[in-house]
Amino acid sequence: MLETFASADASDPSWSIAFMDSIGTRTIVVGSRSVPGRLSQAVRHRPVTAFVALAFSFSWAAWVPQLAAVQGWVQVTPWSGLHLLGGLGPAAAALVVIHCTEGLPGLRRLGHRLVAWRGRGRAWAFALLVPPALLLVAAPLSAWAAGSGWAGLDWSAFGSSTEFAALPLLVWWVVNLAFYGVGEELGWRGFLQPRLEGRHSVVVAAGLVSLPWAAWHLPLFGITPSYRAMPLVGFVGFAASIWVASWIFAWLSHLGRGSLLVVAVFHAWFDIVTTSPLGPEALPTLMGVAVTILGLVVLRVLLRQRPGASEFRVN
Repeated sequence: MLETFASADASDPSWSIAFMDSIGTRTIVVGSRSVPGRLSQAVRHRPVTAFVALAFSFSWAAWVPQLAAVQGWVQVTPWSGLHLLGGLGPAAAALVVIHCTEGLPGLRRLGHRLVAWRGRGRAWAFALLVPPALLLVAAPLSAWAAGSGWAGLDWSAFGSSTEFAALPLLVWWVVNLAFYGVGEELGWRGFLQPRLEGRHSVVVAAGLVSLPWAAWHLPLFGITPSYRAMPLVGFVGFAASIWVASWIFAWLSHLGRGSLLVVAVFHAWFDIVTTSPLGPEALPTLMGVAVTILGLVVLRVLLRQRPGASEFRVN
């Protein structure tokens, strides 16, 4: 005979009391609130805080060991794959938080945004053409600053990676899209930007997104060659470029009617273009300056946007 009595808090299903009476042997099992239940409740109560905490935890758990190895704090050979795995942190955090707060319908909506691509010609044109256009401006300027001129640019290295040099070119591009493009954008623009837009304007929400987005990259300044080459003040410029880049990504998200595929491709393509080892060390810095200028233009567009025009409409 099995009987289940009401819990101490009937509104909380994670509590239960079970009473079993079988062949004269009576066993009483008193359940307590499960750890997953408490965590789920905390996530529902503070979804934005939970997302940021989880994104940092997931990513830095992969990056800190690699950072320690690269910096010589531990005597082990670092596995570069940890950098890739860390890129999935924001996506993993978004999936956890959306599952806790919106359930399967929320995950389906997120998945729909990830594969939406039709009827977004202007957004695709921006995502695909702007990064190489910025490179064609920044690369000659960086070569001129280095005193080498156009001949100092190694265009044969375009699109390749110093960190993942063993990967074939197209494989590297796909890997970048999966781990950095989708891995980041599923979180920053898939969850955090829309969530903050529920209380703030697009501009303010994008500015708020830039804060954890910039800080999230901190361990990489001791890991990746392009970031390690920056001077100490480089993070200040990087944070500023992230700030204005956040406006660009928010604007592109709306231009693409909420398509995460568009912004993920733009993210990956911009990373590939910017980190191409063409020669001049100043190239990533000048690309950051170019993004800053572009972001200010986008900011002007966003500030002139009529109220109510910022809602995501995915179809």
